[in-house]
Amino acid sequence: MSKRHTRREVIQHLIQLKSEEIEALTASQKIFLEGADLDEESTLELDDFAQQNSSNDSAINLQNRINKAINDLENFKELRPELVDEITEGNVVLTDKLNFVIGLSFKDFEWENKKFVGISTEAPIFSALVGKREGDKVEFNGISYTIEEIL
Repeated sequence: MSKRHTRREVIQHLIQLKSEEIEALTASQKIFLEGADLDEESTLELDDFAQQNSSNDSAINLQNRINKAINDLENFKELRPELVDEITEGNVVLTDKLNFVIGLSFKDFEWENKKFVGISTEAPIFSALVGKREGDKVEFNGISYTIEEIL
């Protein structure tokens, strides 16, 4: 299997996971928006208005998260990293402990029995990884990683 083929599959898997996360956030936001919709025909109490405000705030916070996630995902999809010897945005980095997809923040996920985590270029570990080559060691938060392969 070629490096390009493997990287594309891992990235496609992460894009699918991130899309599902956005769908879940959107469904949650819909629930909060429905909770904020008061029936004006019924008798309302102070507690009803407090709940409405809380639901509105939650819906707004979720909308902000959704917008950021969509923007991050679209930017990630546009990345076209060259096959270079050094770690840069858009690479898939295999190490002896944990594997990284650089350019899109996402919790741990598995692909072909390997554990990955998506990191943004704003993540502190990105600074430790950028510019490294296969065989280099990276120390971060007291953990030493050996870079085995850059895809």
